[in-house]
This record gives sequence, C-alpha cells and structure tokens, in this order.
Amino acid sequence: MNDYQLKFMELKRELEQSEDDVDSVAALYEFKDFLEAQDTSEAKWVLTDVCETLGLYRSAFETLRSLVVRTDKKAQRRLAKLKDMAWSGDRFALHRPAGGKDRSRQAALLTQLPFFRYHPNPLETEAFLLADPPKTCECCGKSVSVYYNGPFFAVENISCLCPECIANGRAAEKFDGAFQDEYSLEDGVDDQNRLDELIHRTPGYQGWQQEYWRAHCGDYCAFIGYAGYRELKHLGIADEVLEDSVWSDWGEEPEELLKDLVNGGSVQGYLFRCVHCGKHLLWVDCD
Repeated sequence: MNDYQLKFMELKRELEQSEDDVDSVAALYEFKDFLEAQDTSEAKWVLTDVCETLGLYRSAFETLRSLVVRTDKKAQRRLAKLKDMAWSGDRFALHRPAGGKDRSRQAALLTQLPFFRYHPNPLETEAFLLADPPKTCECCGKSVSVYYNGPFFAVENISCLCPECIANGRAAEKFDGAFQDEYSLEDGVDDQNRLDELIHRTPGYQGWQQEYWRAHCGDYCAFIGYAGYRELKHLGIADEVLEDSVWSDWGEEPEELLKDLVNGGSVQGYLFRCVHCGKHLLWVDCD
C-alpha cells in the first residue's frame, strides 16, 4: 500500500467516524486538490477513490477512464458502475466547505453570470454546465462557454440556452416555453411578477418526478440543491427541515423518512431556502 492509499484510508476513516463533519469533508477535498496536482498513476487511482467517496461520480469516472486497460476486468467492472452513476454529474456530492480551489474557481465564474434570485448557485447544482468546446445558444446565436442543463417546457426541443437569454426572458418568449410548470408550485404567492420571474427567467432543477417549487413568506423560495439525510446533517439543518408541515403528506414518521433520503438515490430530497426569513424547506420525491 503506497503513501497515497494510506493517507486516503486515514481520511476516509476520520470522515466516517465524524459522520461527515465539516473538518473531515474539507480535509478530503484538500487531499483531492493535492492528488490532482500529482502526475503519477498511483495518485490518479487514489484520486478516483477520493472522488467516489465524496460523491463526485462524474469526476471519478473520468479519472478512472484514463487509467483502465482492457485486461483489467475488475477495473472495467468498476468503470461500468461509475459510468452508470456519472449521469448525475457531481451534483449529489458532499458540499465542499467554504474556501478551497474548486469553490474559488466556481465563485469567480459565478460573478460572470446573471444573478437568479430563486436559483442563486446554478453552477453548484449543475443547472449550468461548462461547454468545451463552446456551444451556440439557440436563442441569441452567440457562442457560449456556459449552457443550461435543466428542464425547459416548450414545443421545440431546445438543446442549448445561455444564462443571459434565460435571465432576460428572451428564451421563454422566443420559444413560448417555461422552466418550471406553473401548476407545480406551492400556494401562497399572489404576485404575478414573482410568478413570471420564476417560470420564465429562472433556471429549473431536475427531479425524479414533476419538479415542485416551494414557497414561504409570500414568495417563492430559492432552490439550494439536491440533498439526502447525509447532506442535511452535514449542513446542520436536519432538525430544521423536520419542522416543515410537508411531512404530514407522506403518512410516515418524519424522522424515519428523512433518514431514508439518499442523494442520487430512489428517495431524493430537494432543498429550498426562504428568500426572506432564511428558513430551509425540503421537497421529496421518488423514482
């Protein structure tokens, strides 16, 4: 066992014993940064393990794909498993604590995008992806390096929209479309302008079933991201979301259902935050 593997086993053990506390998650991300800077196959094998542990399935798949040879049947089986999981990208990963290389890079890119009040970090949720090589926005015709990767309800099948065309409403107007079904919204918002902003000028999210948008304090909430029990506990808001009346609709003990939530699993949580009071709310659906 090489030094990279020993360090990974140590950090993974600390992560499990601490039940994914902030310091342990941050340490594993820092080790990931270190491994990415190494130019050896030994480091890349362990980088695959680190990415898989963090839930960065797309990154794990891409790293392993560069290492596997046809004669290694065990690695081929692992690659096939990661390929099946990579469809979700890295959106179900443990969130990196504030700071660090990836977060700094994302924050810098986020400043170049329009601000979406009801979806404030669309890069982290992978509502927007990086295009390499650049793609052509089907609304404005410009070459773009960031494109939309979420639901868009329109007659035409649109494959590329840029953030600007979503933010200014041109995409929804040109294709007579919407990014969120107006009949799948929580009651309690009577402002037509807020409705228009949400369904016509806000990037959506991807659910197992029909996406549902939460509301609170007379306004629509901000979509924060995909979450399971592990992520809610890591963020320190598991008890807070249990206060939500939505759990009564499920007919089960809220605590038990909450523990069944697995990010990227059959029972999925979608985390929202009130744009006025900051309260966290959850929506849950199943595959």
